[in-house]
Amino acid sequence: MMRPVLVFVSFGVAAQEARQKSLAPLVSELEMAFPRFSVVEAYTSAFIRRRLKASGVEMPSLEECLAKLCGKGVREVYVQPALLTPGEEYENKILKEAEPFYARFAVLRIGEPIFFRCDGTENDDIVRGLAAISSEIVPTKDEAAVLMGHGSPHRHNPVYALLQQRADEEGKSLYIGVLEETDTPNFATVLDRLRKSGKKRVLLAPLLLAGGRHVTEDMAGDAPASWKSRLQRAGFSVRIAMQTLGERAAFRRLYIEKVRHLIEDN
Repeated sequence: MMRPVLVFVSFGVAAQEARQKSLAPLVSELEMAFPRFSVVEAYTSAFIRRRLKASGVEMPSLEECLAKLCGKGVREVYVQPALLTPGEEYENKILKEAEPFYARFAVLRIGEPIFFRCDGTENDDIVRGLAAISSEIVPTKDEAAVLMGHGSPHRHNPVYALLQQRADEEGKSLYIGVLEETDTPNFATVLDRLRKSGKKRVLLAPLLLAGGRHVTEDMAGDAPASWKSRLQRAGFSVRIAMQTLGERAAFRRLYIEKVRHLIEDN
């Protein structure tokens, strides 16, 4: 009998080094945690898939992956998004692409992004996610931690505000912002809160699963528009933590928990 398949679907990473540091450890840990399953990957970004293909690396979209599995006669498929938040990527590149395949498999289940359940219960993703982040991104006593996420140019994603609210409730010196200036909380919001905190030293880290240009240039680059440069011009001393969430073991364990719920929940 053909083994069930776990599809780990992410936006994608073009740089090989970044893939090896962030996504590869996740895939390996999923394989170890769920040995009954074959684990395969898919990327939602057509741009990254084209770049990889040009360098000789083939990576399917979720639709292409599901079609291939169907053609092989696989009957049981579980799809775990690598996405941090629900939004247009989740709705259009995962839920919508999977929809035509429900009738073609005996079992097809779609998992949740990491920050999905925000209900105040013991399984609240905001609480669990912030705990994982805080266990590994630890500012010194005189530092404030600034986490740079991506955000959405299309619509506001409330997850970032909920993470900030929880950090405030727990009394953490932690400030969350997003790259997309039209989304919130943006850099201006973070800067305002930093100034009010009285802290002059900042630990700057990515709130991103994988590395690449957003980390090396937008966050930590030397160009005037980078968050590091903007914070320094505002008078802050900046210490950089380049590790992405995918490079942090505590955060990777959240994916193991999501997949376990996906497989075990009826």
